[in-house]
Amino acid sequence: MLIRKYILAASRVLVLGLALGLGACASNTVVHLRYQPSTPPDGQVCAQSFTVLPFVDKRAETLTIGTLGDGKRYYAEDSPVEWISWAMFEELKARGCDVKYREKPDAAPLTGYVVSGSFDKINVDRAPSLTVKADLRLSVKLEKDGQFITENVYSGSREDLGVTMVQSAQTVLASTLQYLLQDAATNVVKVAK
Repeated sequence: MLIRKYILAASRVLVLGLALGLGACASNTVVHLRYQPSTPPDGQVCAQSFTVLPFVDKRAETLTIGTLGDGKRYYAEDSPVEWISWAMFEELKARGCDVKYREKPDAAPLTGYVVSGSFDKINVDRAPSLTVKADLRLSVKLEKDGQFITENVYSGSREDLGVTMVQSAQTVLASTLQYLLQDAATNVVKVAK
């Protein structure tokens, strides 16, 4: 009886250890998508109201966001659609704009300025030099009262070296998106004057 209790206790410890180990492996490939808005250019004043719609994910591969090598892939903990859409919202808000976010674009027709867009590339890869490189490409469209005004494509890449590959991936993705959206938001505000 005592031996059976010992075996049960040992097997529980082994199962717990395996679960924690697998969780640790998963956490080494899951990237939390974060965003910090940029500092707006001096003198830029936003006197307009904008409605931001969710950006459309046009990537062929939507399950992963990059590779670590050795057959491992990066996975996004958060929705890339929400990450990019809310980042655009935050960039316009940081410029002093009155901004609303509308999750369902197919509801009642929108009036005023509407910002929408799509993205077809979010990729973060581990480079041979232990750095992590992110590549993003997105399109930002501006309409007013249902009429097309402008659409621009923004693309760029950044590299970073961090304590862990996941931390580096978080940093380089946020930095690359900020690099793109600071220009996109500035252009949207200029055109909407």
